[in-house]
Amino acid sequence: MVLEPRMSINVILLRHIMTVPTGTDQIWGMTRDGTDMKNYVCNHLFVSSLLSYSNQKLATRNSLLSMAESRNPDLGSQTRRPSARPKPGGSEVVATSQVSRFHSETLSTLSNDVDLKGMNITIGNRSLLVDADLRLFNGTHYGLIGQNGVGKSTLLKCIGYKQLAGFPSNIRVLYVEQLEGQDMSRPVVQVVMDADLKMSRLRKELHVVQSALEADNPAIVAQAMRQIRLERLLEEKAAADKIALERSGSRGAEARKWLVKQEKLVEKTDTENASELTQDEIHRAPTEAQDLLAELFSVMELHGEETAESKARRILKGLGFPSNGTIDLWKSFLVDGVSAWHILLLDEPTNHLDLPAIIWLQDYLSELENTTIVTVSHDRAFLNAVAKEIIVFKDQTLTYHAGNFDEYLENSEEKQKYLEKMAEAIERKKGAAEKSVQVAMTRARQSGDDKKMAQMASRQRKLERMGMEVNEKAGFHNSTRSEVELDKAERAPTWSIPDPIPLRQAGAILEVEDVSIGYDRKRPILTDVTLNVGQSSRVAIVGANGAGKTTFMKLLVDEIAPIRGHISRHTSAKIGYFTQHHVDDLHQYPEDTSALSLLLEKDPQYREQDVRAHLVGEMVRVAFALNTLGSSPHLLVLDEPTNHLDFLTTQALIEALKSFGGAIVVVSHDQFFVSEVADDVYLVKKERMRRLHGGMQEYVRLCRKSVSR
Repeated sequence: MVLEPRMSINVILLRHIMTVPTGTDQIWGMTRDGTDMKNYVCNHLFVSSLLSYSNQKLATRNSLLSMAESRNPDLGSQTRRPSARPKPGGSEVVATSQVSRFHSETLSTLSNDVDLKGMNITIGNRSLLVDADLRLFNGTHYGLIGQNGVGKSTLLKCIGYKQLAGFPSNIRVLYVEQLEGQDMSRPVVQVVMDADLKMSRLRKELHVVQSALEADNPAIVAQAMRQIRLERLLEEKAAADKIALERSGSRGAEARKWLVKQEKLVEKTDTENASELTQDEIHRAPTEAQDLLAELFSVMELHGEETAESKARRILKGLGFPSNGTIDLWKSFLVDGVSAWHILLLDEPTNHLDLPAIIWLQDYLSELENTTIVTVSHDRAFLNAVAKEIIVFKDQTLTYHAGNFDEYLENSEEKQKYLEKMAEAIERKKGAAEKSVQVAMTRARQSGDDKKMAQMASRQRKLERMGMEVNEKAGFHNSTRSEVELDKAERAPTWSIPDPIPLRQAGAILEVEDVSIGYDRKRPILTDVTLNVGQSSRVAIVGANGAGKTTFMKLLVDEIAPIRGHISRHTSAKIGYFTQHHVDDLHQYPEDTSALSLLLEKDPQYREQDVRAHLVGEMVRVAFALNTLGSSPHLLVLDEPTNHLDFLTTQALIEALKSFGGAIVVVSHDQFFVSEVADDVYLVKKERMRRLHGGMQEYVRLCRKSVSR
């Protein structure tokens, strides 16, 4: 199967990619216990990585063909396909790096390390990275952090698609990107088979030759042979074009000679193909086709092509994925053979995974000692578990810090405090010295001592150069003359939640008594649930995906009625409800829709901004305000509110919820968020809901126990 020209494969786990039928404890027949966790998590990112791999290959091929066509536009009508390069917002991504004169890095390296200097990445007129260094050492596990919109995903795509000049060609990179905009009717077996682009091309050639021979018309066979020869030459020419552009010096001259030769061959073949078939060509075509057919069968047999489909089905079966199924927009999956890759790039791999799956994944990644891993994640506990070094994407550059995320924060805080103390000490010392110089200058003028005045002028110039000093804590600076530069604090977003008007009547906001809920009376999702939500309660609901948490939240906001039992509601209390679907709803509005026009329907206090221009984190805040704040609710019911929020925004939400004067019921898999916000934690499991007296820590222990079984 050939990918459609406009098929988009670089998408993101952005909108409910892991939604399973509510109330089910199975995903395609797999039970959700610890013994099946490997299959569950592998399935979660399986198709994502395969599609990413196909996209990387397709992007490389398309970019090569584009370069070939730029030199000969006439070839475009036969081979042109839209580039698969990421173009956020419709602007082209340009990625460059400083390379040696002979550009040996584009060929191969003896190690699997990556060390690129002077890296620049731009999108349109916007610079994401300027003169930055990319250092990835073999086997090191990195966490890539930065505010939403800084360019983390774009950087991963540039690495994954090998768009950076100088990136070693021998290093195999897998970018597990995010899914959206797929052809969901594609059989997953075909996805597995098409991931090998070389074998896919051979299968296509085999089909062309066989179809031509079956027509029993030598002229058709001759045309088919012309087509195959031209396509092969175009790929060779595109590869030559790429190498010629990247090399310099004598090697560049040789590459350009080869390119000229390939261009002449393509031009000659293209001219011949436009001419009438000769009798000799028609006569030779069947024999040549038979020879090519034998060659193709030989190569494909060598690679096991005749069993490729059965192997693909066996792989899928082993992973617990139905081989006769298609890609489902609401699910994402992971390849179980990532150790075959030198570098693994993960973009928000935990989004929509439940905690047992997250714990399994972090343990699995930690075992990949020979694989370099770069992870973008806003799950603090997950990043602490998988990252041994932190790469900070800030101020158009990359900085590297040993340790996990918490250690980075601790070291950064310690460094900042040290620099502040040093700056204060230098200012005090400088002030005292300046005062001494001024006194001495005054006396020298009064006495007419020119020599003393010159001496004081020299001392004044030294004071102006006063900077960081070397002492027993050296290490935060490179020079005794460097100016003390304090790190610019990243601006945390403003997130305030107005307190509700106090209720005149006492009593709970919600009282759930022995309730059973579901969509089928004979098969309830939850049974015998009891919960009391007071006016200042802080409740977290945890559990595996599909256990029934979201269904229970719908009961609380009166979207569904209980099958059995009783729920009492405070007559005057207002409830605000937020779910990630509300973020998706913002995409339905026209591009010129402003946040103001939406929010003014709820509350007139907001300033105007374009809704669709918001970053994902900003859109979460708009949706949050739109669905929870307008009525000044007494109870906030929040379903996964931290998805797609960066660390600063999550922290801002935590502080806002802590200061909120009403009650909160939240569903979340984020350990840090739940630990900070919730006083009571309830576990939903096996159609029941019970309170965990040990809170989130007890749930983590239970998850780890189930995963280790």
